[in-house]
Amino acid sequence: MCILLLLSCSFYAIGNTQERLAIFKLNLVDDSEPKFYFVSVLWGSHIVIYDEDGFKKESIQPIFPDIDDGYKKYKYQLSPKYRQNFLTASGISETDNLFVYNYKYNKLYSFPISKLEIFALKDDCFPIDETYYHFGFELTLSQLPQDYDPNDTTFVYIGKENPFAQQQLTLLNWQKISDKKYDYLAQAHGLHYYLKQPPFHSDYPVCGSLLIKNEKNKILRNDDHALSLLYGRLPLNGKDKDHEYKKQWTGKLFENKPLVVFGFFSKGGKECPVIDFIDSSFSGHDINLICYSPPHRCSF
Repeated sequence: MCILLLLSCSFYAIGNTQERLAIFKLNLVDDSEPKFYFVSVLWGSHIVIYDEDGFKKESIQPIFPDIDDGYKKYKYQLSPKYRQNFLTASGISETDNLFVYNYKYNKLYSFPISKLEIFALKDDCFPIDETYYHFGFELTLSQLPQDYDPNDTTFVYIGKENPFAQQQLTLLNWQKISDKKYDYLAQAHGLHYYLKQPPFHSDYPVCGSLLIKNEKNKILRNDDHALSLLYGRLPLNGKDKDHEYKKQWTGKLFENKPLVVFGFFSKGGKECPVIDFIDSSFSGHDINLICYSPPHRCSF
């Protein structure tokens, strides 16, 4: 089964030939005391589950505690009853694990779902009901290394087995080239990554279309990456006077799967950067990267 909201389950595509992975982001909530990490899985609490034929199978309303404080709190812990409603709605089991993988340092951390608390975090300054909340798992700062930084280099998976290959990924090192069609070149794993600047780009280089070829000059991917309506375009790896950017990576991210490349927005307006298999026979939709994060606390 799958859920027609933020997807948290793994499921099989038509024909049961390829597994689709739901990958989440780890967010540091630093405007709360104490600070904590949060994995946002669902948004809103009125969940409808459909069977494989598209028919309504179950409706879970709500997964949020009955409260009478006018939804004034930023954060609510789910009681055992509503915890089970959340697990049913998300397709997650108490016997699953939450895997946190830092691909920059090739470090993996695992946490049993049964040991994690589930919380609702406010998604609006003036919520009127439970649908204005994110639902997900909390990790305390002490559950990860003291110097851990989740920003931009962490993926989260929830399931029975760890899907990550735990092979060090490669940060793409872009070099300016003189070419009629492409502006930058990076090389890794015997492949050539060509990138073209979009028109009217900013002063610092940003992502545009990407072409990947192998050593025999065969085209493996040819993508016109679009901008995010919220974040614009992602900057290329490198440094400007104020920042160091480490956005585009490639390598073997998943066990028993082809090489991937990520750090681009897909054409179609999604707000999450995409993870693409370089093998074009694998659909880009086989990986669902969910990057919704809880907002900062409102203050007036």
